[in-house]
Amino acid sequence: MELDENTNPFTCEDITNFHKLAQDNGAVFTTKSLVNSIRQISPIQQFKDINNDEDEISSDLQLAFPSIPEKDISEDRKSYETVDLVEKIQQKFPKHELQFWEFQEISTCLPEVVIAIGIKAISCKFTLDDKSIGYDHAMSISTRDFRTMVTNIRTVEVALGTGKKDKLSPSELPCFKKLFKSVVAAKNLERGSILKAEDMKIKVSDTQSMCGFYFPVVIGRQLLSEVDEDDPIFVSDFDGLQHYTNYMPYDEPVPDYTEYITEIDLGRSIHFKSPCYIIAEIGQNHQGDIMMAKKLIKLAKKCGADCVKFQKSCINEKFTLLARNRLYNSKNSFGATYGEHKHFLEFNEDQYKELRRYAVKKVGIHFTASAMDPVSFDFIVNLKVPFVKIGSGESGNVMLLEKAAKAYVPLVISTGMQTLADIRITYETVSRYHNYFALLHCVSAYPTPPDEANLNMIKTLRKTFPNTIIGYSGHEVGSSLTAASVALGAKVRI
Repeated sequence: MELDENTNPFTCEDITNFHKLAQDNGAVFTTKSLVNSIRQISPIQQFKDINNDEDEISSDLQLAFPSIPEKDISEDRKSYETVDLVEKIQQKFPKHELQFWEFQEISTCLPEVVIAIGIKAISCKFTLDDKSIGYDHAMSISTRDFRTMVTNIRTVEVALGTGKKDKLSPSELPCFKKLFKSVVAAKNLERGSILKAEDMKIKVSDTQSMCGFYFPVVIGRQLLSEVDEDDPIFVSDFDGLQHYTNYMPYDEPVPDYTEYITEIDLGRSIHFKSPCYIIAEIGQNHQGDIMMAKKLIKLAKKCGADCVKFQKSCINEKFTLLARNRLYNSKNSFGATYGEHKHFLEFNEDQYKELRRYAVKKVGIHFTASAMDPVSFDFIVNLKVPFVKIGSGESGNVMLLEKAAKAYVPLVISTGMQTLADIRITYETVSRYHNYFALLHCVSAYPTPPDEANLNMIKTLRKTFPNTIIGYSGHEVGSSLTAASVALGAKVRI
């Protein structure tokens, strides 16, 4: 049972009765237009004020959905305005479950968007030939697009997840084992030494030990064992050392720093109402070839990206000697050892300057890189980039985070392989110095299975850190989760 565009002759009581009539007869009641939006909300009875005053109901609805004159809305913005109003419904009527979307847009990404924000049913027109004569054909999608839409909707549904993260996702374990960084000795340390910051570094080690969050905890503590340079330092090397979270006073809610901004400049201003900032991750897909890197930069601009991003490492600072000398027999290897492989993929300073000049001056796109260690951070800052990316592998690297925060440059920080408690530590480490940073929900799995994407963590991060720009760094195959992440509030996408 469906009402067409004009519902104005009907009162709220009429619409409620239509719904009840349909429900009593085993049918579903929908409307195409209810206060300038294309949706059905079930049951409409729940919109009624407790005093059942029809005027107050209408007033409440108008407050929830401010009327926008049709002449002021371009065709391109109608769908956006309608999607934007869904959150207003949810805020105005938090106990009400939003049910139905009457889909008229000629697009297959909007269903993914509305599913992400809570719609539970979708109706749309499809046809064998959208070139056939008639309005219905013109407003229909093809059978192939319909199939794609259904597949993408199912993908988004399983990708939403719980919005909780108190342990690593199973698919993150391979990356964790390969790139986990440990606290290691910066020089030969004698037994009984009282540790200072300069006695330690944080590197990828063949033998995993304490994570980077222990770095500030063990400063000033006595070492119970002798540790050689580049060797990992263990929790057992200290007397009575507990888990690092026991030393982090981050159990209280994050303060609402009213003096802090809710806007950062990544080359253009990013705030809660701005378009999503899209970063094309080139990483090391250039395979050590500067011409391939330039082609990727040009393609990123053609595709509409805001920025291109590379990855910069000082190999000796990122990896211990044993990790560098590990044999790397792989079809993807560019060297006999892992160190040789990584060296092959690194551009030097002159090449980076050339790439930045090409991107900014010739192509007209922002340029930056991920800092994989403190030396690389200084290197990137000297390139005069608009911001520096801190990857998931470094988000627990307190030494690097503090160095980056003290430099007062905008930061984009991924949070893969981190629990929410870990993310709080990352947040507190940087926010002591400034709030010019974004936190990106991330699952460090390549590719990420949709059922482990846990996109609702975006909502969790927005709620936990209300004055911080939240984004999404995804490694899944396809683009459906990207649309869903933006609908959930991601303002930066890599």
